[in-house]
Amino acid sequence: MKHSYRTIIQNYFHRFQAEISIAAFSAPKPGLAMDQESEFYRLWYIKSGEGKLTQNGRVYATKPGQLLLLPPGKQTFVAGHEKPNSLYWCNFRASIWDMEIFDLLKLPIIVEPKEQVYLRTQFERLIDVYRSSQITRELRLRSALFDLMALYLDYSGISEESLKQVEPLEKIERVLEYIEEHLSEPIGVDELAKLAYLHPNYFIGYFKNIVGFAPTQYVNIRRIERAKQLLESPECNISEVAAMVGMQNHYLSRMFKQHAGVTPSRYRQIYMGKNQGKS
Repeated sequence: MKHSYRTIIQNYFHRFQAEISIAAFSAPKPGLAMDQESEFYRLWYIKSGEGKLTQNGRVYATKPGQLLLLPPGKQTFVAGHEKPNSLYWCNFRASIWDMEIFDLLKLPIIVEPKEQVYLRTQFERLIDVYRSSQITRELRLRSALFDLMALYLDYSGISEESLKQVEPLEKIERVLEYIEEHLSEPIGVDELAKLAYLHPNYFIGYFKNIVGFAPTQYVNIRRIERAKQLLESPECNISEVAAMVGMQNHYLSRMFKQHAGVTPSRYRQIYMGKNQGKS
């Protein structure tokens, strides 16, 4: 996947926040019909039994091993008659902005992860933490939910082709690719705005909404990341690294320490020391 697409998607996930309202394990009676309209997002893991789920007019067959992400709205679930039904589940709230990427990418309702033992363990962990009164409860709840969401996303089929269909991503892709190709040169907001066919004043907010940083801030971050890569090679001295990322030595040193917590020379020492003895 292109770096530009990866940057955008990772930023959405970086900002994702959720508030869990309930987590539980249920065993619906055979043939039971559950007709619900909810404002929550719901994550289900089918442990046993088969059934039918109707979501937005579409009917899905459910079976053991499936992980489901259900958006807010009306759903009808009918448990099968042949085998006992059981499922782990949780309801959570997320802002429209946090979940926007799920709608844009048209992610599937159902995925079938191979890591079944891990999936059960994580849901059991989520339920245990939900019932606990630990002072770290909220942190542990988010950690367990994010692990489950990450597993869902790993199997959701996010591809470069699907990203190309999302207009906001397609427009900003040109800008990100231009930045990558011109890190050694001065990069102004006006020229970036032209690439997106937007007025500079509007472009700054548009860029930040999608990428998570203002254009100038993002350019500096990418320059520091590129500098890290160059510092990991003994072939370039600090002055050459600075020139290759479009910075003066003193400015690189200041920005690098601000972003990484150490100077460029110290970063190189740490990296080289870490890799000593590796064949």
